[in-house]
Amino acid sequence: MSAVRHAVVTDVHGDTARLRTVLTAVREQGVDRVVCLGDVFECRIGKREAAGHVYDGLAGVFDADPELARLLEGVELVRGNQEERIRALVPDAELPAWTRPLLDAPLEHRTAFARYCHGHPLPWREPEPGLWCPADAEIPGRALVHGHHHRSALHRLWPQGAGRPVRAERLPIRFGEPYPLAPDGRYVVNVGSVTACSPDRGPSPAWAVVDEAAATVTHHHA
Repeated sequence: MSAVRHAVVTDVHGDTARLRTVLTAVREQGVDRVVCLGDVFECRIGKREAAGHVYDGLAGVFDADPELARLLEGVELVRGNQEERIRALVPDAELPAWTRPLLDAPLEHRTAFARYCHGHPLPWREPEPGLWCPADAEIPGRALVHGHHHRSALHRLWPQGAGRPVRAERLPIRFGEPYPLAPDGRYVVNVGSVTACSPDRGPSPAWAVVDEAAATVTHHHA
């Protein structure tokens, strides 16, 4: 497959209005493909409560808004931890047909240039206080593009030799300005979230454009 410009969105958490705003913006940017990295839905049952949860109806697990699926028609879908929890909590026969492409999406989307995934199964590390990065994850191409942490961030990874952890160098983000990815570099791109997040994690709604032909990543926010 030839290199394309990917607009990458993630972490909607049921916020239909913000998703509509972001998709309108990214489609005006002339991208070739839109990729959604999961957590489209917001599960009302927390991770700790899920094991003991007794199912008492779809509405008790999540707000099944079909508009979310309609907005994401034609988008490359990846599932997040919210989708996995909902799938585990709701009996199969109770799931509306329109939810299945979202709940049963693959864990990742790969190209020769980048690995695109939500991020919850990745090995996370805290290279600086409050800023987590999956620096030790497999990066088969030039970049790992992920969500889950609700922050717009970019790291370059520097191997440190046998037995030493990879060093994650945080790079400056200037929203709207492409950042070139060096041919010999490996990068971790935290896309930022569609849903609202705390001010210390940057503006929202946020997304990123990965131009595989130009080898650049550009963070955006609305």
